[in-house]
Amino acid sequence: MINDSNASASADIALRYRRRDALKLGGLTISATAFLAACGSGRGGDDAPGRVGFAPPIEELEDFPIDDAVLLRTASSLELTAIAVYEAVLDTGLLDGDLTDLVERMIENHQMVADEMSELTESLGGVAWECTNPWYMERTVAPLLAAVLDSDDPLRDIINTAVVLENIAAATHQTLAIELTDAEAAKATLAAAKLESRHSAHIVAVARGADGYVNPLIDGDGDAPLDADGVPYKFSITNRFGATGQVELVAGKPNENGVRQTFIIQTPSLNSWIYNELEPTC
Repeated sequence: MINDSNASASADIALRYRRRDALKLGGLTISATAFLAACGSGRGGDDAPGRVGFAPPIEELEDFPIDDAVLLRTASSLELTAIAVYEAVLDTGLLDGDLTDLVERMIENHQMVADEMSELTESLGGVAWECTNPWYMERTVAPLLAAVLDSDDPLRDIINTAVVLENIAAATHQTLAIELTDAEAAKATLAAAKLESRHSAHIVAVARGADGYVNPLIDGDGDAPLDADGVPYKFSITNRFGATGQVELVAGKPNENGVRQTFIIQTPSLNSWIYNELEPTC
C-alpha cells in the first residue's frame, strides 16, 4: 500500500511536469492513477468503478420488455439485413452464373421468411418490422462490406461472408424457437433455421466442391484448415450439432503487419433486439 508521504512525493514529482510532458507518459500515467486510487486509504464517496481520461458518458440500455413480437420483429430484421448484403454483393458483378443464381434464390427465400415473420408478428398483436436491423447494419455490415470490397480476394470473402450470414441466421432462428411461447411461431423459426443451414451448406458446395463438404476438425484435434493466404476455409458441415454461438470471419486485405480483420458475428442480444418501442428506420 502507498502511505501519505509517498503519495505527497508523487504529487510533487507530477507538478514538475508541464502539461505536454505529462501527456507523453500515456499509459504509464493512467496505470499510476489507477494504482494510487486502488491503494489509497480513508477515502469515501462512490465506490463504483471509475474511469480515467475523457470519454462520453456510458448510456444505459433501455429496459424494454421482450415478448414474442420483439423476437419475431428481430427475426424479420435479420432476414432483411441478409437481403441487403446479398443485393450489395450482386452489384459487385464478381459472382459467376451458378453463384449468382444461388444468391438470387437465397434473396427470395429470405424475403419469404421475413414475410412469414411479419405475418406472425401481426397475428400476435405486434407491428411488423420491414427494415434491416440498424445495429447490425451500422456496426457489422458496413465495416464488413468495406473490408470485402477492398480485399485482395473479394470473391473468397464474399463467399465466406455468405456462409457466416446463413449460419448466424440459422443459429438465431434455432435460439428463437426455444424462446418463443407461441407454438406456430416456434415451428416457423425451426423451419427457417433448417432452410438457412441448407443455404450455408449449398454455398460451400457450389464454391469448393467436395473439398468443402466436411470440416476435418469434427473427427480430430488441430488447427482450422487455412488457404494459401492464411484465411480459414468454410465447410458445409462445420460440427456435429447446430451451433448457436458467435462466428468469426476473417476478411479484407492484410494490413502493414500482414494481419487481416477478424469480425465477430453474434446472434441478437439486448442491443440488437427490435423492441416494440423502436420506430422503423427505412
